[in-house]
Amino acid sequence: MNATMGAHRADRATQVAGSMALAAEVRAKCFALVGDAVDVLVSCHAAHKGYLSGYFSIVHDLNPRYLSAVVATRDRVALVVSASDAGPALEETGDPAALFRYGFFCFEQVDGTGADGYDAAGFASFDEALLAALREVAGDARTIGIDRSGDDRAWNVIAQGMKTRFLTDITDAITRARRHKLPGEVARVRQATRLVETGLLDVARQFAPGMTEQDMAAIIAAGMVAGGAIPRFVSVTSGPRSALADAYATARRVAPGDLIRIDAGCIYQGYASDMARTFVFGEPDAEQVRCYAAIRAGIDYELEVIREGVDVAGLFDETVRVVRENGIPSYRRQHVGHGIGLGGGYDMPVLTPQTKDRLEAGMCLCVETPYYRIGWGGMMIEDTILVTREGHEPITTIPRDLIRLG
Repeated sequence: MNATMGAHRADRATQVAGSMALAAEVRAKCFALVGDAVDVLVSCHAAHKGYLSGYFSIVHDLNPRYLSAVVATRDRVALVVSASDAGPALEETGDPAALFRYGFFCFEQVDGTGADGYDAAGFASFDEALLAALREVAGDARTIGIDRSGDDRAWNVIAQGMKTRFLTDITDAITRARRHKLPGEVARVRQATRLVETGLLDVARQFAPGMTEQDMAAIIAAGMVAGGAIPRFVSVTSGPRSALADAYATARRVAPGDLIRIDAGCIYQGYASDMARTFVFGEPDAEQVRCYAAIRAGIDYELEVIREGVDVAGLFDETVRVVRENGIPSYRRQHVGHGIGLGGGYDMPVLTPQTKDRLEAGMCLCVETPYYRIGWGGMMIEDTILVTREGHEPITTIPRDLIRLG
């Protein structure tokens, strides 16, 4: 083995160990929320399977309807996976006994080595594999907590196959667990954010006249992959297209005077980033300056007042008011931020006028004050923070200024 390969394996082993350790902390957090009466946790939800086990499957990205599950007690965890997913899952867990595979897939061996634990016999169906995992891991456990976030497949299979057990819905407990981030979770959100920030700074450094939206998106996406992340979305829109809130980059060439709105995020070891900045090609005109000052005032206010105990609906109302009073009297929004954590969607809370909630220390939030005007353009500032008792800890670090290109 050469030095480069050895270093890669060492780095990979460290990453896997970190993921497994964090998953153990997450399981402890979830068991604390469900209480002593629940003996085992079961989830088929794509993100929650990774949340509880540390293994995030690419097969879920390829097929959202892919059937798999995590089965966890306080001291053991098992994965129910397809035969094709067993290879990557084994690489991550390192424990063939923790995998309950179903279906058929072929892994060949070279010189009789290299496929130990990969090319093993599986169960005929997901249902059989799930029940086998429960019997092995849970033993005589009486109460099975089932996460019903995705669908009721696990609930129905277990209700029919293990009729002497008591089933309880733990969906709300999993949702509550996601609201408050452990230090390891914050570190992953921070690194995912850092990779987006690096991409935005690379765009500013590498920009040249004639560049397209796709050229700029490619710079950002390449940095994500090079940093060990998976691009989640890279929305680069320019000129009038910058008013399109969630649009893919196109071959449109950026023209002098254009606003360029970049909203991007990636997944790093299962955890997401989501941040945005606005650029302008050349000097901004008076209208661009006025509108940007208004949304900047709004997010600055939001960041100033956020702390534990702040009423979400009141925060929304006051943030919108500040934007209106500082240059956009017609400003409207459906929300001014949302929770961030696991990839695949928002964490709670979403900062809307209807949300009956207060901020709590340990929440990771994306705060934002976008503005979209069809036919003119759009602009956006979005930062990620960790709520604390006295205020917040920034996760996004680059300035919130309108960035001039060219």
